[in-house]
Amino acid sequence: MSFDSILLTIFQRLHGERSAQGVYHILRGKRSGQTLQDVEYYQVKSYYALLPQLTASDYQQALERMQAEGLIYIHELVYVTAKGQMATGSEMWRFNGWNYRGREREFARRLALLIQTLSNLRSGETMFMPIQKELPTQQFIKEFLRNQSSCMTHLSTSLRIELEYVLTHSSLTELQRTIVSGRLTGFRLTASTWEQMADNVNLPVQTIQLYYIEALHILLDFIQQRPNCPLLTELAAGCRVDTYLTQSAERTRKLFERGYSVEQIASLRNLKLSTIEDHFIEMAANMDSFPYEDFVKEEQIDAVWRHVEQLQTKRLRLLKQQCPELSYFQLRLIIMIGKRES
Repeated sequence: MSFDSILLTIFQRLHGERSAQGVYHILRGKRSGQTLQDVEYYQVKSYYALLPQLTASDYQQALERMQAEGLIYIHELVYVTAKGQMATGSEMWRFNGWNYRGREREFARRLALLIQTLSNLRSGETMFMPIQKELPTQQFIKEFLRNQSSCMTHLSTSLRIELEYVLTHSSLTELQRTIVSGRLTGFRLTASTWEQMADNVNLPVQTIQLYYIEALHILLDFIQQRPNCPLLTELAAGCRVDTYLTQSAERTRKLFERGYSVEQIASLRNLKLSTIEDHFIEMAANMDSFPYEDFVKEEQIDAVWRHVEQLQTKRLRLLKQQCPELSYFQLRLIIMIGKRES
């Protein structure tokens, strides 16, 4: 696994129909209508918000390196070369960025701080430097410990049993188990740095970190399905997205349900019409019962999808040329809701 191979996978799914900046927005988790539309259109939800801290300079360096190696070429849009297709590899990523959006790191911080705290307290050490400096994480663990009725020894044993269970029975690779456990700190035991871990397994630091993120997603998915892991379930609280709509889109949804039109909502909220339309695209991507028939007819959906299949593209500008009577909003909505079955 490498950052380059992840980029190649995403670029291939976009079929040369999006710019490099569009992929950057996907990896960062931008909440714009266009980005949300793209992750749905091109089935890249698992990569959404995978790297919320990715800098523009690091991303640009990756693009330049891949171009120099002949893996991609950029002419406004990004295209994968034959060499790039061969370099993508067959490894199946198991990310779940859509559901966690960077919050998996908070679970990792909580787990590391709890293990460090219990390890030190069991050893009679009440004064130690917490490995996690983030105040919300520290407050969470303090409240977590206050709510426990078990003694520290019993709590430590229970947590160890749960952790061993999920590490053993989830679908982590042996390398991922090593990475997860290596990032934990105990009494007089310091977690390995990324550099130390990379040297030990002879892999780049960035690759180790990607395996770590994937491992956290796998663990969180596994924990959610297991009622016999109450401690880890509590540590995972709030890490999975509970609502997929932004606050602004949610406000638009409530007004729409009260009977207001798109234009009326834009006026009431003093927002651009395009912004409200973005909210509706967001709703269409995340609501099973979105009332698409209020905006487009079945025959319009069928016509657009015939052009999609004939032209082998979902680029709106090209579809607009074929269906000039439809607005860009209608076209985006039709692509978002998918092909209807006759």
